[in-house]
Amino acid sequence: MYQRYTTNGAPGRLHHQYWQEVIGNTYFNLRLRFPQADSFEGVLESWQVGAVSISRLQSNALCYERLRPDCQKEEEHFLVTIPEQSDIEFSQFTRSVVCQPGSFILEHSNEPYRFQYSKANTMWVVKLPGNMLCNRIRNPDRFCAMQFDASSGVGMLFHDYLQLVIRHREHAAMSIAPVMGQQLMELLAATLEADTRVLHSNNSAVRCAHLKRVEEFVRRNLSDPDLTPDRIAQSCAISTRYLHLLFKETDQTVSQWIRDLRLQAAHEHLCRTTGNTQIGQIAYQWGFSDQAQFCNAFKQKFGLKPSELRKQYAR
Repeated sequence: MYQRYTTNGAPGRLHHQYWQEVIGNTYFNLRLRFPQADSFEGVLESWQVGAVSISRLQSNALCYERLRPDCQKEEEHFLVTIPEQSDIEFSQFTRSVVCQPGSFILEHSNEPYRFQYSKANTMWVVKLPGNMLCNRIRNPDRFCAMQFDASSGVGMLFHDYLQLVIRHREHAAMSIAPVMGQQLMELLAATLEADTRVLHSNNSAVRCAHLKRVEEFVRRNLSDPDLTPDRIAQSCAISTRYLHLLFKETDQTVSQWIRDLRLQAAHEHLCRTTGNTQIGQIAYQWGFSDQAQFCNAFKQKFGLKPSELRKQYAR
Protein backbone atom coordinates (compact mmCIF):
# COMPACT_ATOMS: atom_id res chain seq x y z
CA MET A 1 0.00 0.00 0.00
CA TYR A 2 1.36 3.40 -1.02
CA GLN A 3 0.30 6.80 0.31
CA ARG A 4 1.54 10.29 -0.42
CA TYR A 5 0.89 13.48 1.55
CA THR A 6 1.94 17.02 0.72
CA THR A 7 1.25 20.49 2.10
CA ASN A 8 1.19 21.80 -1.47
CA GLY A 9 -2.27 23.17 -2.22
CA ALA A 10 -3.32 23.78 1.39
CA PRO A 11 -3.56 27.38 2.69
CA GLY A 12 -0.22 28.37 4.24
CA ARG A 13 -1.74 29.02 7.65
CA LEU A 14 -3.13 25.46 7.72
CA HIS A 15 0.06 23.64 6.69
CA HIS A 16 1.10 22.95 10.26
CA GLN A 17 -2.34 21.57 11.19
CA TYR A 18 -2.35 19.29 8.18
CA TRP A 19 1.19 18.06 8.91
CA GLN A 20 0.29 17.28 12.52
CA GLU A 21 -2.43 14.93 11.25
CA VAL A 22 -0.13 13.35 8.65
CA ILE A 23 2.55 12.56 11.23
CA GLY A 24 0.01 11.15 13.70
CA ASN A 25 -1.56 8.90 11.06
CA THR A 26 1.76 7.65 9.69
CA TYR A 27 3.64 7.06 12.96
CA PHE A 28 1.87 7.86 16.24
CA ASN A 29 0.82 10.91 18.21
CA LEU A 30 3.66 13.46 18.37
CA ARG A 31 3.56 17.10 19.43
CA LEU A 32 5.03 19.29 16.69
CA ARG A 33 6.73 22.67 17.07
CA PHE A 34 7.11 24.72 13.88
CA PRO A 35 9.80 27.43 13.83
CA GLN A 36 7.96 29.01 10.87
CA ALA A 37 4.44 27.62 10.86
CA ASP A 38 3.04 29.91 8.16
CA SER A 39 5.69 28.99 5.59
CA PHE A 40 6.08 25.31 6.47
CA GLU A 41 6.29 22.82 3.58
CA GLY A 42 6.40 19.02 3.76
CA VAL A 43 6.04 15.86 1.65
CA LEU A 44 5.70 12.33 3.00
CA GLU A 45 5.53 9.07 1.05
CA SER A 46 4.73 5.80 2.80
CA TRP A 47 4.88 2.12 1.79
CA GLN A 48 3.60 -0.87 3.76
CA VAL A 49 5.85 -3.94 3.52
CA GLY A 50 4.27 -6.72 5.54
CA ALA A 51 4.23 -5.59 9.18
CA VAL A 52 6.88 -2.96 8.47
CA SER A 53 6.15 0.58 7.28
CA ILE A 54 8.74 2.54 5.27
CA SER A 55 8.42 6.27 4.65
CA ARG A 56 10.40 9.09 3.07
CA LEU A 57 9.86 12.44 4.73
CA GLN A 58 10.93 15.87 3.46
CA SER A 59 10.20 19.08 5.37
CA ASN A 60 11.45 22.39 6.68
CA ALA A 61 12.92 22.69 10.18
CA LEU A 62 10.75 21.00 12.78
CA CYS A 63 10.69 19.67 16.35
CA TYR A 64 8.79 16.48 17.31
CA GLU A 65 8.04 15.59 20.93
CA ARG A 66 6.63 12.36 22.32
CA LEU A 67 5.08 13.20 25.69
CA ARG A 68 4.51 10.81 28.60
CA PRO A 69 0.65 10.99 28.53
CA ASP A 70 0.68 9.75 24.92
CA CYS A 71 3.13 6.90 25.36
CA GLN A 72 0.79 4.22 26.71
CA LYS A 73 -2.27 5.05 24.61
CA GLU A 74 -1.12 3.41 21.38
CA GLU A 75 0.43 0.16 20.21
CA GLU A 76 4.16 -0.06 20.86
CA HIS A 77 6.47 0.69 17.91
CA PHE A 78 10.09 1.48 17.15
CA LEU A 79 11.23 3.97 14.52
CA VAL A 80 14.52 3.89 12.66
CA THR A 81 15.39 7.28 11.14
CA ILE A 82 18.11 7.82 8.52
CA PRO A 83 18.68 11.53 7.69
CA GLU A 84 19.99 12.37 4.22
CA GLN A 85 20.24 16.14 4.18
CA SER A 86 21.04 17.60 7.62
CA ASP A 87 21.71 16.61 11.24
CA ILE A 88 19.03 15.38 13.64
CA GLU A 89 19.17 16.09 17.37
CA PHE A 90 17.56 13.33 19.41
CA SER A 91 17.07 12.74 23.16
CA GLN A 92 15.56 9.73 24.95
CA PHE A 93 16.30 7.76 28.16
CA THR A 94 18.41 10.71 29.44
CA ARG A 95 20.73 10.21 26.46
CA SER A 96 21.28 12.69 23.64
CA VAL A 97 22.82 12.25 20.21
CA VAL A 98 23.36 14.23 17.02
CA CYS A 99 22.67 11.91 14.08
CA GLN A 100 24.43 12.93 10.88
CA PRO A 101 23.48 12.01 7.31
CA GLY A 102 24.71 8.51 6.56
CA SER A 103 23.84 7.28 10.06
CA PHE A 104 20.63 6.25 11.82
CA ILE A 105 18.97 6.26 15.24
CA LEU A 106 16.41 4.07 17.00
CA GLU A 107 13.37 5.58 18.77
CA HIS A 108 10.88 3.89 21.14
CA SER A 109 7.25 5.03 21.00
CA ASN A 110 6.50 3.98 24.59
CA GLU A 111 9.00 6.42 26.12
CA PRO A 112 9.10 10.24 25.88
CA TYR A 113 11.58 11.76 23.48
CA ARG A 114 12.55 14.91 21.59
CA PHE A 115 13.53 14.88 17.91
CA GLN A 116 14.43 17.98 15.92
CA TYR A 117 16.32 19.40 12.95
CA SER A 118 17.08 23.11 12.50
CA LYS A 119 17.42 22.98 8.71
CA ALA A 120 15.36 21.49 5.89
CA ASN A 121 15.78 17.73 5.88
CA THR A 122 15.04 14.56 3.94
CA MET A 123 14.98 11.24 5.78
CA TRP A 124 13.96 7.62 5.58
CA VAL A 125 11.89 6.27 8.47
CA VAL A 126 11.23 2.58 9.17
CA LYS A 127 8.38 1.79 11.56
CA LEU A 128 8.53 -1.61 13.29
CA PRO A 129 5.95 -3.24 15.59
CA GLY A 130 7.36 -3.37 19.10
CA ASN A 131 6.77 -7.09 19.55
CA MET A 132 8.53 -7.83 16.26
CA LEU A 133 11.77 -6.18 17.37
CA CYS A 134 11.53 -7.20 21.04
CA ASN A 135 11.18 -10.84 20.05
CA ARG A 136 14.35 -10.55 17.98
CA ILE A 137 16.45 -8.44 20.40
CA ARG A 138 16.31 -8.44 24.17
CA ASN A 139 15.72 -4.95 25.58
CA PRO A 140 16.00 -2.81 22.41
CA ASP A 141 15.84 0.33 24.59
CA ARG A 142 19.59 0.03 25.22
CA PHE A 143 20.13 0.90 21.54
CA CYS A 144 17.96 4.04 21.56
CA ALA A 145 19.59 7.49 21.30
CA MET A 146 22.77 6.03 19.80
CA GLN A 147 24.12 6.81 16.34
CA PHE A 148 24.70 3.80 14.06
CA ASP A 149 26.70 3.87 10.83
CA ALA A 150 24.63 3.20 7.70
CA SER A 151 27.55 3.69 5.30
CA SER A 152 29.68 0.64 6.12
CA GLY A 153 29.50 -2.91 7.46
CA VAL A 154 26.15 -4.48 8.33
CA GLY A 155 24.60 -1.01 8.64
CA MET A 156 25.25 -0.42 4.96
CA LEU A 157 23.56 -3.74 4.11
CA PHE A 158 20.51 -2.60 6.10
CA HIS A 159 20.44 0.76 4.29
CA ASP A 160 20.99 -0.77 0.83
CA TYR A 161 18.32 -3.41 1.37
CA LEU A 162 15.89 -0.68 2.41
CA GLN A 163 16.48 1.04 -0.93
CA LEU A 164 16.15 -2.29 -2.74
CA VAL A 165 12.78 -2.99 -1.11
CA ILE A 166 11.43 0.38 -2.25
CA ARG A 167 12.73 -0.04 -5.81
CA HIS A 168 11.18 -3.48 -6.25
CA ARG A 169 8.04 -3.15 -4.15
CA GLU A 170 5.70 -2.95 -7.15
CA HIS A 171 7.05 -6.17 -8.65
CA ALA A 172 6.88 -8.24 -5.48
CA ALA A 173 3.85 -10.43 -4.85
CA MET A 174 1.80 -9.68 -1.72
CA SER A 175 2.95 -12.96 -0.20
CA ILE A 176 6.58 -11.81 -0.47
CA ALA A 177 6.06 -8.51 1.39
CA PRO A 178 6.14 -10.06 4.91
CA VAL A 179 9.39 -11.83 4.03
CA MET A 180 10.95 -8.57 2.82
CA GLY A 181 9.83 -6.80 5.99
CA GLN A 182 11.24 -9.60 8.14
CA GLN A 183 14.58 -9.55 6.30
CA LEU A 184 14.83 -5.80 6.76
CA MET A 185 14.23 -6.22 10.49
CA GLU A 186 16.85 -9.00 10.68
CA LEU A 187 19.46 -6.74 9.07
CA LEU A 188 18.59 -3.99 11.54
CA ALA A 189 18.97 -6.42 14.44
CA ALA A 190 22.32 -7.61 13.09
CA THR A 191 23.52 -4.00 12.85
CA LEU A 192 22.53 -3.24 16.43
CA GLU A 193 24.03 -6.43 17.83
CA ALA A 194 27.31 -5.87 15.98
CA ASP A 195 27.91 -2.59 17.83
CA THR A 196 30.38 -3.21 20.67
CA ARG A 197 29.46 -0.03 22.59
CA VAL A 198 26.43 -1.71 24.13
CA LEU A 199 28.52 -4.46 25.67
CA HIS A 200 30.37 -1.90 27.77
CA SER A 201 27.52 0.47 28.63
CA ASN A 202 24.92 -0.25 31.31
CA ASN A 203 25.53 -3.98 31.53
CA SER A 204 28.71 -5.89 32.13
CA ALA A 205 30.38 -7.66 29.24
CA VAL A 206 29.94 -10.99 31.04
CA ARG A 207 26.20 -10.52 31.48
CA CYS A 208 25.75 -9.47 27.84
CA ALA A 209 27.77 -12.47 26.68
CA HIS A 210 25.54 -14.83 28.70
CA LEU A 211 22.39 -13.21 27.32
CA LYS A 212 23.64 -13.47 23.76
CA ARG A 213 24.48 -17.16 24.21
CA VAL A 214 21.04 -17.80 25.71
CA GLU A 215 19.30 -16.01 22.84
CA GLU A 216 21.25 -17.91 20.20
CA PHE A 217 20.52 -21.27 21.84
CA VAL A 218 16.80 -20.52 22.21
CA ARG A 219 16.43 -19.40 18.59
CA ARG A 220 18.20 -22.53 17.33
CA ASN A 221 15.87 -24.75 19.39
CA LEU A 222 12.62 -22.81 19.23
CA SER A 223 10.77 -25.71 17.61
CA ASP A 224 11.55 -28.05 20.52
CA PRO A 225 8.49 -28.30 22.82
CA ASP A 226 10.81 -29.40 25.66
CA LEU A 227 12.76 -26.14 25.63
CA THR A 228 12.64 -25.33 29.35
CA PRO A 229 14.62 -22.88 31.54
CA ASP A 230 16.48 -25.82 33.09
CA ARG A 231 17.56 -27.14 29.70
CA ILE A 232 18.59 -23.67 28.50
CA ALA A 233 20.65 -23.06 31.62
CA GLN A 234 22.36 -26.44 31.38
CA SER A 235 23.19 -25.97 27.69
CA CYS A 236 24.59 -22.47 28.31
CA ALA A 237 26.65 -23.58 31.33
CA ILE A 238 24.87 -21.34 33.84
CA SER A 239 22.52 -22.05 36.74
CA THR A 240 18.76 -21.82 36.30
CA ARG A 241 18.70 -19.21 39.06
CA TYR A 242 21.22 -17.04 37.19
CA LEU A 243 19.20 -17.46 33.99
CA HIS A 244 16.13 -16.02 35.72
CA LEU A 245 18.26 -13.18 37.12
CA LEU A 246 19.35 -12.27 33.58
CA PHE A 247 15.69 -11.70 32.71
CA LYS A 248 14.76 -9.98 35.96
CA GLU A 249 15.27 -6.47 34.52
CA THR A 250 12.76 -7.11 31.73
CA ASP A 251 8.98 -7.38 31.90
CA GLN A 252 8.96 -11.06 30.91
CA THR A 253 9.97 -14.37 32.39
CA VAL A 254 12.08 -16.76 30.33
CA SER A 255 9.02 -18.88 29.52
CA GLN A 256 6.96 -15.85 28.46
CA TRP A 257 9.76 -14.70 26.19
CA ILE A 258 9.99 -18.13 24.53
CA ARG A 259 6.22 -18.22 24.01
CA ASP A 260 6.25 -14.77 22.39
CA LEU A 261 9.13 -15.77 20.12
CA ARG A 262 7.17 -18.82 19.01
CA LEU A 263 4.00 -16.81 18.41
CA GLN A 264 5.89 -14.23 16.37
CA ALA A 265 7.57 -16.97 14.33
CA ALA A 266 4.20 -18.64 13.71
CA HIS A 267 2.70 -15.27 12.71
CA GLU A 268 5.44 -14.72 10.13
CA HIS A 269 5.07 -18.30 8.90
CA LEU A 270 1.33 -17.84 8.37
CA CYS A 271 1.91 -14.61 6.45
CA ARG A 272 4.28 -16.16 3.94
CA THR A 273 2.68 -19.60 3.35
CA THR A 274 -0.46 -20.73 1.56
CA GLY A 275 -3.36 -22.74 2.93
CA ASN A 276 -1.59 -25.96 1.93
CA THR A 277 0.16 -26.00 5.29
CA GLN A 278 -2.28 -26.75 8.10
CA ILE A 279 -2.37 -24.43 11.09
CA GLY A 280 -1.74 -27.37 13.40
CA GLN A 281 1.46 -28.20 11.52
CA ILE A 282 2.69 -24.62 11.92
CA ALA A 283 1.89 -24.71 15.63
CA TYR A 284 3.82 -27.94 16.13
CA GLN A 285 6.70 -26.69 14.00
CA TRP A 286 7.20 -23.77 16.40
CA GLY A 287 7.11 -25.77 19.60
CA PHE A 288 3.40 -25.75 20.53
CA SER A 289 2.16 -29.20 21.53
CA ASP A 290 -1.52 -28.18 21.73
CA GLN A 291 -3.24 -26.52 18.76
CA ALA A 292 -6.14 -25.11 20.80
CA GLN A 293 -3.73 -23.56 23.28
CA PHE A 294 -1.74 -22.11 20.38
CA CYS A 295 -4.85 -20.56 18.78
CA ASN A 296 -5.95 -18.97 22.06
CA ALA A 297 -2.49 -17.52 22.75
CA PHE A 298 -2.24 -16.30 19.15
CA LYS A 299 -5.55 -14.44 19.33
CA GLN A 300 -4.66 -12.94 22.70
CA LYS A 301 -1.38 -11.57 21.32
CA PHE A 302 -2.41 -10.47 17.82
CA GLY A 303 -6.14 -9.84 18.18
CA LEU A 304 -7.25 -12.39 15.58
CA LYS A 305 -7.20 -16.15 15.04
CA PRO A 306 -4.49 -17.81 12.91
CA SER A 307 -7.14 -18.70 10.32
CA GLU A 308 -8.29 -15.08 10.16
CA LEU A 309 -4.73 -13.86 9.57
CA ARG A 310 -4.27 -16.38 6.79
CA LYS A 311 -7.46 -15.18 5.07
CA GLN A 312 -6.16 -11.60 5.12
CA TYR A 313 -3.03 -12.58 3.19
CA ALA A 314 -4.96 -14.87 0.83
CA ARG A 315 -6.94 -11.94 -0.60
